[in-house]
Amino acid sequence: MKRELSPDDLYKIREALSWIFVDTAVEFAYIARQVEDYDPEQIKEILYSEVAVVCAGNLECVLPPIWTGFEPDSLNRDIEQMLLANKNSWIRRQLHKLHTARLRYSYREAWEELSAHLKQSN
Repeated sequence: MKRELSPDDLYKIREALSWIFVDTAVEFAYIARQVEDYDPEQIKEILYSEVAVVCAGNLECVLPPIWTGFEPDSLNRDIEQMLLANKNSWIRRQLHKLHTARLRYSYREAWEELSAHLKQSN
């Protein structure tokens, strides 16, 4: 049931998915409950092409600085700025596609775990 997502929907989904990239135990069941009303393919796309691009660096450093959660307003602002920059630059769009492909591979277990909880909640 793919539908157009409102800015509020995107804000909620992005905030929930950002918890995957915080340096604490990930509560996939909780995240799934936050996003269960949305199309799983849209959630997956937002996870990899938006949230992971902005948040994955937190887990890819030696001492992750963010362990209490990403600030939602800053997170959404950073994602929107990235999307706008990609829209305005062919080179950035191509680099974004490559980066997203790497993130899909590197964080595939995160999606598997989340989608298992999504299936349980439906």
